[in-house]
Amino acid sequence: MDPLTQGLLGASFGQALYGRALGRRALVWGALVGMSPDLDVVANPVSPMAEWLWHRGPTHALWFGPVVGPAMGWLLWKWKGGRLRDWIGLSIVALFTHPLLDAFTTYGTQLLSPFSRQRFAFDAVAIIDPAYTVVLALGLVLGLWWGVGQAAARRAAWAALAVSSAYVGLGLVVNHRVEAVARGQLAAEGVREARVSAYPTLFQLPFRRVVARSGDEVRVGWLSLLAPRRIAWERFEAAGGPEVAAARLTEEVRVLEWFAMGEATPRMEATAEGAVVELDDLRFGFPGRPRDGLWGVRVRLDAAGRPVGPGERFDRALPAPASELVGRIWRETLGVS
Repeated sequence: MDPLTQGLLGASFGQALYGRALGRRALVWGALVGMSPDLDVVANPVSPMAEWLWHRGPTHALWFGPVVGPAMGWLLWKWKGGRLRDWIGLSIVALFTHPLLDAFTTYGTQLLSPFSRQRFAFDAVAIIDPAYTVVLALGLVLGLWWGVGQAAARRAAWAALAVSSAYVGLGLVVNHRVEAVARGQLAAEGVREARVSAYPTLFQLPFRRVVARSGDEVRVGWLSLLAPRRIAWERFEAAGGPEVAAARLTEEVRVLEWFAMGEATPRMEATAEGAVVELDDLRFGFPGRPRDGLWGVRVRLDAAGRPVGPGERFDRALPAPASELVGRIWRETLGVS
């Protein structure tokens, strides 16, 4: 999730487990250590593909906390004093819980990196969800109000962690239910065999983007469990042919298809010079333009169908001002026309 929420998660575990021993330092350093795995974004300027390749890579692996945490804890102990075991424990927990939370979003987290490039994404919550963030923040505020070292502060932190974890669990239930509803509608429409995937959207839990695939046909729609209605599918065919096959041989498209976890979808346009093939990551998008993802890769081909240079990563412009899109998401969520 976003760095602020990851910091609050680390601080909450610091308050729950080490507030009595370390006081407010448990919150401050729990937050800073909890955010530190996201420093892998410094690789982004290296190349346009670096974010997809390295973000949520080794620093987000399950081994990172148990291996790096003791060294980080030792440094904090040497600098701040106190008990070594408290600093080590705080560092391990803050580093270990960061990738676990990220894995419940859609972006994909390499929990086994570098031993495996498999991406894990459980599609429970969006990468920004204020409800989850506010619950953690409330537990921390109450702890500071009552005194970080007090038992009441620890109970507040544990309560916030329990409620926020239940919220993530509810997200899993919502996603499973949305996929089941979509499959039922497709069956009623005569589509018996389809791969259906639902993805969370920003700022709330019930409103999901749904992508359904049957052969080369792709359908994209939206469904809110708070205001269920028939999914209005946008239907289109994924492009194929030798031009798309040639584009898929480029390194950039191979990276995108790995990153997008099966949702990189091609389209093709003929040009005077040959053709342009674009592949969108359909996991992410906004109402109003379902066919477009937020990002993808563009490959230009000559008249013989050969790529002209490397593929280009692109980020699509928003279909409307951000405030208008947020308003539409909430109206769709609540079923307000």
